[in-house]
Amino acid sequence: MDLQALALNLISERIPGTRKGSLEVAWVHSRRVSERLLRHGYKLEVVLAGVLHDIVEDGNTSLKELLDFGFPRRTVQLVDLASHDDAIVEKDARWAQMVLRLEQANDSDAWAVKVCDLIDNLHGSISLKTERRAAFFEMKAPTYLSLSRVPLQMNALWLELLEAFCKPGLEQYERFQSQV
Repeated sequence: MDLQALALNLISERIPGTRKGSLEVAWVHSRRVSERLLRHGYKLEVVLAGVLHDIVEDGNTSLKELLDFGFPRRTVQLVDLASHDDAIVEKDARWAQMVLRLEQANDSDAWAVKVCDLIDNLHGSISLKTERRAAFFEMKAPTYLSLSRVPLQMNALWLELLEAFCKPGLEQYERFQSQV
């Protein structure tokens, strides 16, 4: 079995249930993240990380298991950077720590995975409760836009994030930029 098929098989088996606030099967989100990376011309190692970006958090799978399955070290490194540390109990602190790790790594491929994740989440956020949806538009999107701008060199993927964020909230982005 090739690595892409293996990755898709793993997420379909290990990421159970539906997405929050939706009837959509949860792992379909990961497939869309990888497809967006592929459309933007990222290498297979990065596309695989897109497929697997939620498997540690939501699929009870360790990074070691991914290595044991034969996924490239680079893919596993990107999955690690894209994953929250479940040892941190408070959700906002867990997210902030992940973003800090991304910023410190200064890895454009890791940012690409997280930006594709966020774009898909922004498109699906209409089904979320108002407070959770607000978190995407008031905290996550502006933070990702600001911190990923340089590593992604304002490429087509970064511009896609800007568009996904600005369609419903251009004023929010301008307000955020004026505060930076």
